[in-house]
Amino acid sequence: MSAIAPEIVATIILIVLAAGVNFAISAVLRGKLGLTRETKLRASILWRNTLLLITTLVFLYVWRGELQAAALSLAALSVALVIAGKELLTSVLGYIHRTTSGSFRFGDVIEINGIKGEVIDQTLLSTTVLEMSEEHQFTGRVAQFPNSFYVSHPLKNHSRLGDYQLGLLTVSLAPNANIQEAKSTLEEVANSVCTEYVAPTQAALRELEGEQFVLMPSAEPRVIIRMAEAGKVSLTLRYPCPSGRRTRTEQEILSRYLSAVTEMPPPPCESAPARQDPPVS
Repeated sequence: MSAIAPEIVATIILIVLAAGVNFAISAVLRGKLGLTRETKLRASILWRNTLLLITTLVFLYVWRGELQAAALSLAALSVALVIAGKELLTSVLGYIHRTTSGSFRFGDVIEINGIKGEVIDQTLLSTTVLEMSEEHQFTGRVAQFPNSFYVSHPLKNHSRLGDYQLGLLTVSLAPNANIQEAKSTLEEVANSVCTEYVAPTQAALRELEGEQFVLMPSAEPRVIIRMAEAGKVSLTLRYPCPSGRRTRTEQEILSRYLSAVTEMPPPPCESAPARQDPPVS
């Protein structure tokens, strides 16, 4: 017992010291420093993760002798630690990859492995988001996933353009619809709704084009015709909009389009040729 006593004392001191430092940093950040909410959140997470990493390393150093003895005496535990350590290492590598690549910032809307939401927190091992549906609406749920996803799954950042972005809207057509007339109507409606968003979205695209050395599309509303299945035609609209008004802009375009389509006259029906009776012999 006396041989383990120094490690116990050191562990208690380490926990108290880490808790005190964390409390002091949190108190300072909660004060009125003139910093933005995003800056305070980033600083809080950075300090917390750094403190956690330092505390863990010191803890492993203090208990190195006992951990080594336990690992050597228990082969099954050693295998479990290797497996757990692999997942742990992958998550830490994912965190480093995300941090160094700058793929997103806190407050951005990201999508990875079927999870979509606004980033609100990140640790060395996991990332937390406010979940969003496909319609870009908050579901009220909080989703958390391991940082190892950044290594094994592609990441989509829906906020990369900043305050403006490009949205997609798909409209299905009836089998007897006039495709060209419906396409023209959808383009006119999109232009009337998104006129004020074209210029700022175009500027954001050009800025990203200069950063990444890639050719970005135009911000003007564009409609393309798609045929997913035989006999089923749909129109896909790409339109500019503010990041926080994507759903509202989409609904306004769709409402105006449906109103315009309802007012369209139905396509003319071709009269069937008159039936001729065979001559009577």
